[in-house]
This record gives sequence, C-alpha cells and structure tokens, in this order.
Amino acid sequence: MTPHGQLPDPASDRDELKRLTVEVLGHEGSYGILVGLVMELVEILDRSAGFRADPGGEVVEGGIRSGGGLAISPAQAALCADEPTRTAVFLRGVHDAISKAIATPRETQQAVQVLYAGSGPYATLGIPLMTLFPPEQVRFTILDLHPVSIQSVKAIVGRLGLGKSVASCVVADACRYVIPEGEIPAVIVSETMDAALGNEPQVAIMRHLLSQAPGARLVPESVQVDAFLLDTSREPERIEPDREDSIPASSPDRLPLGRVFTLDAPTIGKWTTLTGDRLPAATIEMPAAPGPHYEPYLFTTIVTHGNHILRTHDCGLTSPRAFPGEGKWATGDRIQFHYRLGTDPGLGWSPAGAPAVS
Repeated sequence: MTPHGQLPDPASDRDELKRLTVEVLGHEGSYGILVGLVMELVEILDRSAGFRADPGGEVVEGGIRSGGGLAISPAQAALCADEPTRTAVFLRGVHDAISKAIATPRETQQAVQVLYAGSGPYATLGIPLMTLFPPEQVRFTILDLHPVSIQSVKAIVGRLGLGKSVASCVVADACRYVIPEGEIPAVIVSETMDAALGNEPQVAIMRHLLSQAPGARLVPESVQVDAFLLDTSREPERIEPDREDSIPASSPDRLPLGRVFTLDAPTIGKWTTLTGDRLPAATIEMPAAPGPHYEPYLFTTIVTHGNHILRTHDCGLTSPRAFPGEGKWATGDRIQFHYRLGTDPGLGWSPAGAPAVS
C-alpha cells in the first residue's frame, strides 16, 4: 500500500493504467462501473501530468481562436475526459482503428504511425493505448496548439516510461501542420469538436491532415449532423444511465428532416478542388409543425470507428442544438445549408428559392 500523500511508483501506475484501459475497452455492464474505471484512468494521467489548472481561473480562459476555429483551453480540454461514455467510446474507436491498421499489409515493417491532433494536457486517447501497443508496433505523434499541454504530455509519458511510444510532441496548429516526409500516419485522431461541428476546428483539421495522408483511417470515422423538428416540451435535457429518473416522463417526439452534413473521408475527398470560405451541405424542406412547441434542431451522431458510436445525449458532443442563426422559416420552405469555414466555423443556412411544390 502506498503511504498517505506519496505517489504510487511510476511502474505501478503504468501497470494500473494498462489494466484500466483493458477494462474500459471491454466493459459492457453498468454505467456506474464505467464511471469509476474512467475516473481512475484519468486520475493516473492527472497525477503524472505537469499540468495544473489555475484554481482561481475560468476553465475557458486560455482558449486560442486559430484560423480553423477555437482551440479550447488546456483546463477545458482536461475536463473533457470526465465524460465517461465519450472517453470510453473514443478510446475504443482509436484502438479499433490502430488494430485494423496493424492488420493491414504494409510495404515496410515499420511501426504504425498515429497522428493525434489536439491532445490536450492528458492525451487521453493516446497515452492509455501506449500501454497496450509496444513501440515497435505503434508510435504516436502528439500535436497541440498550447505549449502547456505539450509540456504536460511529455511529463506523463516520461513518468510512466512510455517515451519510446512517442515519435514526437509538437506545439503546432493542426490546421497548418505539415506532416514530415516518411512519417505519413496510418491513423489520424482528433477530438476537436463541439455539437453539430460548431465553433471548434474539427472540420478544418481533418480536411488539412487527410489531404496529406489520404489513406489514413480517421477517428472519428464519421460525424453526422441531422435535422429534426422536435417537441421541446418532451425532449429530455440529458439522460443519465443507471439513474432512477433516467427514463423521461414522456418519450421524445422528433420528426426527421434529413441529413444536413457529414464529415468523413469520402466527403472530404470531394472537397479537394473547393476553394473559398464555405463547404456544401444538404437542402431540407420544412414541414408543418404539429404543435406550438415544435422547433428545428440539429442532432449529432459520432462514429468513432467501426461499431463504436456516440448517439444523442451520450455526451455533450451529441446534445441537440437549435438551428443556427436568427432566420425565419415557414412551412414548405426549402432550407439550403452550408458549412462556414474560418475562425468561427459552423453550419449556417439560407432560403433555397421559392417554397417547394408538393
């Protein structure tokens, strides 16, 4: 037993991190147990880190508005790991993508390269997996725009003895990062998004990095944004599993309007020749609202990789978001969506001509 106030031996922490990672990857039972597993995993990263949030500061302080969107503060990035389902499903997706990359025949026997863009101070989707994949099999390049996050990642990797699994740790804007020759990744990981792909640079990062490594597997593999007309009086704010009140008093009432936008490798490939500050998105038709409480919302579904999926209310990234902007719509209107690039990215819309004829 470790004496009170003394950190566990680094080797013991590394072994415990490996055990917890295996448990998180395979856990299919109680949500409460998953919470405990993820919290223990994050605690090891936290006590190994060279990062400490300012207790008197706001977690959002320190965010950087880059050319592709907001790079959230290290403190805010650290808090993202506290969403158990989000962390577990992303870890499973990264593990799945790496495992498939390892199994894919390659021209050389060199280690599979993983590029992790926007790591935050804990590199939560990378460091735990370093305990499972030996460095001769998988090596990680870690990017973050915040120097304090990269310093923290180096501290964790150093304390846990995982340095051989890291090709490099780089302070860089992932939207401008040039992948060195000979280090083309087989897997690109980036969890730099908000619900409905607003505000943060997920789209810009994936578009830029995939253009340099078109054969790479992406994590998330797909982010889908769908429009619904929903009865706001019957939509739960959040459903927490394993709670007595987890079943809402009334079932959600949602009318699907269609897929608005998809971020995945095939779609990014279609944008290769596009220039300008907008990307194309879908057109939908607005139906008659069945009642006074119905409003249009955007829903996000995240396929981290393979069968590992985050659905509505699983985490903050998949919470419904009201239609962007202040525009008005009427029954029968055709709404043309687009994705706005730049420092404040996100979905926008405008009328698509005259109302559709039934």
